[in-house]
Amino acid sequence: MSEPLLEVSGLTTEVAQRRRSVPLVKDISFEVAGGETVAMVGESGSGKSVTMLSVMGLLPPAISVTAGSARFDGAELLDGDGAALRTRRGRELAMVYQSPLNSLNPMMRIGDQIAEAVTAHGGTRQEGLTRAREALGEVGIPRPDRAMGMYPHQLSGGMRQRVVIAIALVNDIRLLIADEPTTALDVTIQQQIVALVARLQRERDLAVIWITHDLGLVARIAERVLVMYAGRIVEQTDVHTLFRAPRHPYSASLVASIPTGMTAADGPLAQIPGVPPEPADPLPGCAFAPRCPQVVPRCREERPLLTGTATHLAACHVPREEWS
Repeated sequence: MSEPLLEVSGLTTEVAQRRRSVPLVKDISFEVAGGETVAMVGESGSGKSVTMLSVMGLLPPAISVTAGSARFDGAELLDGDGAALRTRRGRELAMVYQSPLNSLNPMMRIGDQIAEAVTAHGGTRQEGLTRAREALGEVGIPRPDRAMGMYPHQLSGGMRQRVVIAIALVNDIRLLIADEPTTALDVTIQQQIVALVARLQRERDLAVIWITHDLGLVARIAERVLVMYAGRIVEQTDVHTLFRAPRHPYSASLVASIPTGMTAADGPLAQIPGVPPEPADPLPGCAFAPRCPQVVPRCREERPLLTGTATHLAACHVPREEWS
């Protein structure tokens, strides 16, 4: 892997609740290299979106980063007053969300919204409009000149998502964070959006972080995978190893639950029993222990650390060779 573009170290994010702080993301560390595709997977509430919103400085007022570092191209992003992030956000790194309708201003024309991303970083309005027209063409919007004067409600869901991607890419960013960008779209449009991001990534040498529940998508597009559970990374490895030989029972359960071409005669789809723990009620040992098929007494008493090799880390007391 080349030199890291993004380095996150010891990131902890907490929410204020009734005179106490509850950790949502706990001591997260990972790296992303230039041009690399990294997937963050895990059930809803595992901390994926909160982790990247923390890096982007886009947390709501009640939630804040309380520890850790996030360095982009060697420069610290979490500098306290947000000045470094405001300079780089939208110009060098950007985020695309799962609901394009909520991401766009219903009162502004499409062209003005894209141009605003340019003028916010020192460009003129004319430069912004010119670049917006080019960006709409790059993301496959037909008749960009016409689309420039339209409002979000006049576009389909797939076209709105393309507009959001155009806003993210209009400034030739180096890192794109895609937070479930295809969830609200039908299957055909999902594939078009995935192919679009992949093409733009190749053309621009973008680093991309995909936040997703779709392990089938992960298998096709990702190079490395970060598996999150209860606010922590529990496994980190390359995509082929994750599907072939996961070292955390949670990762193995996620892989086993992927739908296949099986018939009713093959039995029910594999499921993970139970539910993830509440952030306000932390367990003394491994957070996955109550749901884990490989649990041993030590798991309920001592939290496992993320250990292993440089290319494969896992937080589990029970080696894979000893799994039943």
